[in-house]
Amino acid sequence: MNFRTIFFLTVALACASAAHAQVGVYGMVSAQRVDGFTCRDPQKCASTDGTERPYGGTVGLYYDFRNIGPVRFGADLRGNFLNANKSAEQYASGPDLLRYYSGLGGARATFKTPFKMVRPYAEGLAGYTRVTRPLNTNTYTQVQGLAGIDLDLFPNVDFRLIEFGYGRLIGSDGHGIQSIGLGIVFHTSR
Repeated sequence: MNFRTIFFLTVALACASAAHAQVGVYGMVSAQRVDGFTCRDPQKCASTDGTERPYGGTVGLYYDFRNIGPVRFGADLRGNFLNANKSAEQYASGPDLLRYYSGLGGARATFKTPFKMVRPYAEGLAGYTRVTRPLNTNTYTQVQGLAGIDLDLFPNVDFRLIEFGYGRLIGSDGHGIQSIGLGIVFHTSR
Protein backbone atom coordinates (compact mmCIF):
# COMPACT_ATOMS: atom_id res chain seq x y z
CA MET A 1 0.00 0.00 0.00
CA ASN A 2 1.54 3.33 -0.99
CA PHE A 3 1.40 6.67 0.81
CA ARG A 4 -1.34 8.11 -1.44
CA THR A 5 -3.67 5.19 -0.69
CA ILE A 6 -3.11 5.49 3.07
CA PHE A 7 -3.65 9.26 2.89
CA PHE A 8 -6.88 8.87 0.85
CA LEU A 9 -8.31 6.30 3.30
CA THR A 10 -7.41 8.50 6.29
CA VAL A 11 -9.11 11.56 4.77
CA ALA A 12 -12.17 9.49 3.80
CA LEU A 13 -12.49 8.09 7.33
CA ALA A 14 -12.16 11.56 8.86
CA CYS A 15 -14.75 13.11 6.51
CA ALA A 16 -17.19 10.25 6.98
CA SER A 17 -16.93 10.49 10.74
CA ALA A 18 -17.61 14.23 10.65
CA ALA A 19 -20.63 13.76 8.39
CA HIS A 20 -22.17 11.02 10.60
CA ALA A 21 -21.58 8.50 7.89
CA GLN A 22 -19.71 5.28 8.45
CA VAL A 23 -16.78 3.87 6.53
CA GLY A 24 -15.54 0.34 7.07
CA VAL A 25 -12.89 -1.95 5.65
CA TYR A 26 -13.04 -5.72 5.97
CA GLY A 27 -11.17 -8.90 5.26
CA MET A 28 -12.79 -12.32 5.02
CA VAL A 29 -12.05 -15.96 4.46
CA SER A 30 -14.41 -17.02 1.65
CA ALA A 31 -15.48 -20.11 -0.22
CA GLN A 32 -17.70 -20.54 -3.27
CA ARG A 33 -19.50 -23.34 -5.01
CA VAL A 34 -19.65 -22.69 -8.77
CA ASP A 35 -21.93 -25.08 -10.68
CA GLY A 36 -23.08 -25.66 -14.24
CA PHE A 37 -19.96 -27.22 -15.74
CA THR A 38 -20.13 -30.14 -18.15
CA CYS A 39 -17.39 -32.74 -18.08
CA ARG A 40 -17.24 -34.30 -21.54
CA ASP A 41 -14.93 -37.15 -20.43
CA PRO A 42 -15.55 -38.18 -16.76
CA GLN A 43 -12.28 -40.08 -16.66
CA LYS A 44 -10.38 -36.88 -17.39
CA CYS A 45 -12.16 -34.46 -15.04
CA ALA A 46 -10.85 -33.94 -11.52
CA SER A 47 -14.33 -32.96 -10.26
CA THR A 48 -17.07 -35.07 -11.83
CA ASP A 49 -20.16 -33.48 -10.23
CA GLY A 50 -20.10 -30.35 -12.44
CA THR A 51 -18.99 -28.00 -9.64
CA GLU A 52 -15.82 -26.18 -8.70
CA ARG A 53 -15.13 -25.08 -5.14
CA PRO A 54 -12.67 -22.17 -5.00
CA TYR A 55 -11.67 -20.71 -1.64
CA GLY A 56 -9.47 -17.86 -0.49
CA GLY A 57 -9.90 -14.26 0.61
CA THR A 58 -12.18 -11.27 0.17
CA VAL A 59 -11.29 -7.65 0.94
CA GLY A 60 -13.62 -4.71 0.74
CA LEU A 61 -14.64 -1.20 1.66
CA TYR A 62 -18.13 0.08 2.47
CA TYR A 63 -19.58 3.52 2.98
CA ASP A 64 -22.93 3.87 4.78
CA PHE A 65 -24.35 7.36 4.31
CA ARG A 66 -28.15 7.48 4.67
CA ASN A 67 -30.55 6.51 7.47
CA ILE A 68 -34.22 5.89 6.75
CA GLY A 69 -36.00 4.55 9.83
CA PRO A 70 -34.27 1.44 11.11
CA VAL A 71 -32.28 0.98 7.88
CA ARG A 72 -28.92 2.52 6.99
CA PHE A 73 -28.11 2.58 3.25
CA GLY A 74 -24.72 2.70 1.60
CA ALA A 75 -22.38 1.24 -1.01
CA ASP A 76 -19.86 -1.61 -0.98
CA LEU A 77 -16.81 -2.40 -3.13
CA ARG A 78 -15.03 -5.75 -2.81
CA GLY A 79 -12.52 -8.02 -4.43
CA ASN A 80 -12.35 -11.81 -4.24
CA PHE A 81 -9.12 -13.78 -4.68
CA LEU A 82 -9.99 -17.48 -4.80
CA ASN A 83 -8.19 -20.65 -5.87
CA ALA A 84 -9.31 -24.23 -6.51
CA ASN A 85 -7.32 -27.35 -7.32
CA LYS A 86 -10.02 -29.43 -9.04
CA SER A 87 -11.44 -28.52 -12.41
CA ALA A 88 -14.92 -29.64 -13.42
CA GLU A 89 -14.06 -29.43 -17.14
CA GLN A 90 -10.67 -31.07 -17.57
CA TYR A 91 -8.13 -33.10 -15.69
CA ALA A 92 -5.26 -31.22 -14.15
CA SER A 93 -3.57 -31.13 -10.79
CA GLY A 94 -1.18 -28.98 -8.88
CA PRO A 95 -1.30 -25.84 -6.77
CA ASP A 96 -3.42 -22.92 -7.92
CA LEU A 97 -4.96 -24.84 -10.79
CA LEU A 98 -7.93 -22.47 -11.04
CA ARG A 99 -7.94 -18.82 -10.05
CA TYR A 100 -11.07 -16.77 -9.58
CA TYR A 101 -10.54 -12.97 -9.34
CA SER A 102 -13.54 -10.67 -9.08
CA GLY A 103 -14.29 -7.00 -8.48
CA LEU A 104 -17.84 -6.21 -7.38
CA GLY A 105 -19.72 -3.10 -6.27
CA GLY A 106 -23.26 -2.18 -5.38
CA ALA A 107 -25.85 -1.14 -2.82
CA ARG A 108 -25.90 -2.14 0.84
CA ALA A 109 -28.43 -1.94 3.67
CA THR A 110 -27.77 -2.46 7.39
CA PHE A 111 -30.69 -3.07 9.76
CA LYS A 112 -31.08 -2.01 13.40
CA THR A 113 -32.16 -4.75 15.79
CA PRO A 114 -33.22 -4.75 19.46
CA PHE A 115 -29.80 -6.29 20.19
CA LYS A 116 -27.31 -3.45 19.63
CA MET A 117 -24.34 -5.75 19.11
CA VAL A 118 -26.04 -7.65 16.24
CA ARG A 119 -26.02 -5.93 12.84
CA PRO A 120 -27.59 -7.85 9.94
CA TYR A 121 -27.00 -6.54 6.42
CA ALA A 122 -27.96 -7.28 2.83
CA GLU A 123 -26.25 -6.29 -0.41
CA GLY A 124 -26.84 -6.43 -4.15
CA LEU A 125 -23.58 -6.40 -6.13
CA ALA A 126 -22.44 -6.61 -9.75
CA GLY A 127 -19.07 -6.62 -11.46
CA TYR A 128 -16.62 -8.80 -13.33
CA THR A 129 -14.94 -12.13 -12.63
CA ARG A 130 -11.87 -13.50 -14.36
CA VAL A 131 -11.36 -17.26 -14.21
CA THR A 132 -7.90 -18.52 -15.14
CA ARG A 133 -7.58 -22.21 -16.05
CA PRO A 134 -4.57 -24.21 -17.26
CA LEU A 135 -5.68 -24.00 -20.91
CA ASN A 136 -7.81 -20.84 -21.06
CA THR A 137 -9.03 -17.67 -19.33
CA ASN A 138 -12.64 -16.51 -19.26
CA THR A 139 -14.18 -13.21 -18.16
CA TYR A 140 -17.74 -13.12 -16.83
CA THR A 141 -20.21 -10.52 -15.63
CA GLN A 142 -21.15 -11.44 -12.07
CA VAL A 143 -24.32 -10.52 -10.17
CA GLN A 144 -24.70 -11.54 -6.55
CA GLY A 145 -26.96 -11.01 -3.56
CA LEU A 146 -25.40 -11.26 -0.11
CA ALA A 147 -26.71 -11.33 3.45
CA GLY A 148 -24.80 -11.55 6.69
CA ILE A 149 -24.46 -10.69 10.36
CA ASP A 150 -21.79 -8.55 11.99
CA LEU A 151 -21.24 -8.74 15.77
CA ASP A 152 -19.94 -5.66 17.60
CA LEU A 153 -16.77 -6.70 19.49
CA PHE A 154 -15.14 -3.33 20.27
CA PRO A 155 -16.02 0.30 19.47
CA ASN A 156 -14.41 0.15 16.01
CA VAL A 157 -14.15 -3.61 15.36
CA ASP A 158 -16.85 -6.09 14.33
CA PHE A 159 -16.65 -9.82 13.76
CA ARG A 160 -18.39 -10.88 10.53
CA LEU A 161 -20.04 -13.99 11.94
CA ILE A 162 -21.38 -15.28 8.64
CA GLU A 163 -22.08 -14.10 5.12
CA PHE A 164 -24.08 -16.06 2.57
CA GLY A 165 -24.33 -15.24 -1.11
CA TYR A 166 -26.16 -16.43 -4.18
CA GLY A 167 -25.46 -15.25 -7.70
CA ARG A 168 -24.61 -15.92 -11.30
CA LEU A 169 -21.64 -15.73 -13.65
CA ILE A 170 -22.98 -14.50 -16.99
CA GLY A 171 -20.95 -15.05 -20.16
CA SER A 172 -20.66 -17.44 -23.06
CA ASP A 173 -21.54 -20.17 -20.54
CA GLY A 174 -23.43 -19.30 -17.35
CA HIS A 175 -22.73 -20.68 -13.89
CA GLY A 176 -24.52 -20.44 -10.56
CA ILE A 177 -22.60 -19.31 -7.47
CA GLN A 178 -23.21 -19.96 -3.81
CA SER A 179 -20.78 -18.39 -1.33
CA ILE A 180 -20.02 -18.35 2.38
CA GLY A 181 -17.55 -16.35 4.42
CA LEU A 182 -16.52 -14.91 7.77
CA GLY A 183 -14.10 -12.19 8.77
CA ILE A 184 -13.24 -9.01 10.61
CA VAL A 185 -14.50 -5.44 10.01
CA PHE A 186 -12.79 -2.17 11.03
CA HIS A 187 -15.05 0.90 10.92
CA THR A 188 -15.51 4.48 12.11
CA SER A 189 -17.59 5.01 15.24
CA ARG A 190 -21.33 4.81 14.95
